[in-house]
Amino acid sequence: MLPSTTVRPPRGVRLALRLGYPLAGLLLFLAITLAVEAAAQASDSFDGILGRADHVGEPVALVVAGALGTLLGVVWSSSVLAEALRAQVGVRAITLTWDDARVSVPRTLVEDVVVGADVVLLGAGTVELARVRCDLDRPTLLTALTDHGYPTPRAEDPHEEVFTPWERTAQDLPRQERRLLGARAEALTDGAHGDAELLRRQLAARGVMVRDVHRPGRRARVQEWRVIPEAVPALSASAARDAART
Repeated sequence: MLPSTTVRPPRGVRLALRLGYPLAGLLLFLAITLAVEAAAQASDSFDGILGRADHVGEPVALVVAGALGTLLGVVWSSSVLAEALRAQVGVRAITLTWDDARVSVPRTLVEDVVVGADVVLLGAGTVELARVRCDLDRPTLLTALTDHGYPTPRAEDPHEEVFTPWERTAQDLPRQERRLLGARAEALTDGAHGDAELLRRQLAARGVMVRDVHRPGRRARVQEWRVIPEAVPALSASAARDAART
């Protein structure tokens, strides 16, 4: 059996994180130390961080600050890389892990795959079995999907034009679906990606597919949704009543 393939963010991105954060920490702490020692030179009552500073750029202070800044940068970059999206693509299933969230989808349930702005795994009736922003090495992911027998990935979401921006005051959906969308928005705001993923699954089970997009003029990403009407009885009944009125 073909061994599973682990797909991570592009190598250049990982290298930039491993080098960039330690370098940023080093420079930041050196700058702070120089500023503090300059203040110590200009003050008669402040003696600096490590005792009296005879001159700005005290070697001991700079070495200690540089080492501390670099160490914190290494810890920071390790944390960011540990929370970054990764995919385990195998013959039997594909598993997506990011932050505190994880979703595993059996190969037999996957009927279509989208690798665009998001990685989307579609099942029967266009139900979204998984959806997450695609921060992965795309060529490696596409090769892994092909090698393990998944459907040929699409570059564009076939339901792109069907999604509707979510608004807290809108009445387009039944009450429970609106409550779930509101709870998911709060989870995303709090950075609780695991909770947001569980709420996405609950919505999908009720026939409501949800995605997160960035819109011009908005700082944060916003939710958009689409429905599979046959899977939402209350919505279908409402649509039928509206059709009867017209």
